[in-house]
Amino acid sequence: MRKTLALLFLGLAMAQEVVVYPGYAEIREPVVLPPSAWVFMGGEKLAKIPQGSLRLLGVEETERVYQGGAVLFRYQGEGPATLRYLYTGLSGEVFYTLEEDRLTAWARFRLEGEALEAQRLTLLAGEAPLLSPAGKVLPQAAFRTLEGAPPEAPFGLFRYELPGRKLLPGTTEIPFLKAEVALERLLRYQAPFRTERLLPLERGYRFQAPFPLAPGVLEVSEGGLFLGQALMPPTPKGEGAEVWLGKDLEARLTRKVEQVSETEKEAGYRVETRLENPYPYPVVLLLSEVFPRPFRLDFPGATPLPEGYRLQATLKPREARTFVYRLTLPR
Repeated sequence: MRKTLALLFLGLAMAQEVVVYPGYAEIREPVVLPPSAWVFMGGEKLAKIPQGSLRLLGVEETERVYQGGAVLFRYQGEGPATLRYLYTGLSGEVFYTLEEDRLTAWARFRLEGEALEAQRLTLLAGEAPLLSPAGKVLPQAAFRTLEGAPPEAPFGLFRYELPGRKLLPGTTEIPFLKAEVALERLLRYQAPFRTERLLPLERGYRFQAPFPLAPGVLEVSEGGLFLGQALMPPTPKGEGAEVWLGKDLEARLTRKVEQVSETEKEAGYRVETRLENPYPYPVVLLLSEVFPRPFRLDFPGATPLPEGYRLQATLKPREARTFVYRLTLPR
């Protein structure tokens, strides 16, 4: 037995394959088995291994007996094999930083217990639910992503291969992908029709994904200033990603509404919406409004929708633009 345990610890030092999910990890450890039976001394670690996930690969198992912190395996065969299990003491996630035009993807690992040597380290971000003993999905393991995922995101999971390393107890953050992106800076007004003189705008960014982007938190800085955080939507490589930081603190729409006609059944209005770009760079303005029905709209350049309209326009640095439409509503 001592010889077997020595061979096991030697295997742990040589190589481990670790695949980390949002709420747990899959770990494969090489072992050298004696004939017929072997004891895995899991200790306290066994409490974080979901029942049914511990198995020996490379031999045909005939029985597993759990006794305290040990597991007795009986099997047919001997020699090199792999001990495989899920481990809730290790979890991972992806987050991002955007500084000027530089996007960095980071991996965040949280490890409880002793250090773990990973010769192969893979991070899978996406949905791979793990059930509790009561049959409920553990909330930290469920992380919804794309349906019909592309090849780099098999079965709804985004896969990232990281260099092997020693993971230490606590939280470890590792930058693993970096790229320059061509940013479009966005300002958006998307709301029901309003007549207030000042209308707030949301600030956002749009760019082409330089690598597959799993869902995660994006932190944005510009000119050395922290501008806020946003949620990165799941985006395959080469597709457009769009993130929103919330209310813009400088840009505002100004609105002027003038009644120009009136009958017993309806009234017509001239609506003027103006934006002065306060920034030293171009911005893309996205306007979208919803009107009470029935309505009639005359808005050259806008895309009419059953509920209102949609408009996109680019403003140069410090440029001011005025957009005018005529709206008819029932009285």
